[in-house]
Amino acid sequence: MPRNFARHEQFLRIFALLDILANARQPIDDQSLIAALKERLGLANLSSRTLRRDCDFLCSCGFPVDHSPLADGRKYGWQLAKDSVNGRKIPAEPLTLLELAAFMLGRDLLGRFRNTVLWTGIESLRHKIERDVPAALLQRLEDVKRVFLVRGSDPDPHSRRPRLISALSAAITDFQEIEVEEHAEAGRPPARHRLHPYRLVIDPPLVGLLALPAKPGDGEAPVLIDIERIKAVTPLDATFQPRPVEAEKLLDIVRPAAF
Repeated sequence: MPRNFARHEQFLRIFALLDILANARQPIDDQSLIAALKERLGLANLSSRTLRRDCDFLCSCGFPVDHSPLADGRKYGWQLAKDSVNGRKIPAEPLTLLELAAFMLGRDLLGRFRNTVLWTGIESLRHKIERDVPAALLQRLEDVKRVFLVRGSDPDPHSRRPRLISALSAAITDFQEIEVEEHAEAGRPPARHRLHPYRLVIDPPLVGLLALPAKPGDGEAPVLIDIERIKAVTPLDATFQPRPVEAEKLLDIVRPAAF
């Protein structure tokens, strides 16, 4: 990865820090501020030393960051002294090369969903991003594209059935029962399942439907069906109350031969 990406991450962290402090109504202690930055930027680690260095950097740039006592008088917290900003307006947070590169890599990874509703969404987002990005930054993005090569994203499987993803996602969102018909195997009629759909599981190169049987007589074991095996999906005029179980736990006990 280009070594300048580390500086982009630093920029994102400092800008996020400035934004959090600008919107804080009272001083924020080290651990709370670190937790907010980690959640916002997806950071695995952030030390108090780095936080203090970032705050000192903001001070050196003319932003009045104070280290003030908290209400309990025992700890100190960080706060942007708004009354002494002298009319300085914090600019809107711009897109950086790191963010654009991560987005374009994610777009390439979703290439297998071309012509589906997911591809419509990501292409619309790409257009909005590129519309407002300076030409010079887009040119640098072209250089970054030479760093990564994404394979295994053959668009044919899902592009032939563009509405399947949409139908399954709508059923999952609305807690709607569905009937799934699988393609017939040699010497066997097509299998039909009445299911409560829970998730679309993306496990490259496969995409599967994670569901629980809707009929009491079909047992309680979850099923994971490769959507390439699905011939038809029929939404039924019935909804269900989702069971209090996490999708990850369902995957742990799903039939090994599902995929």
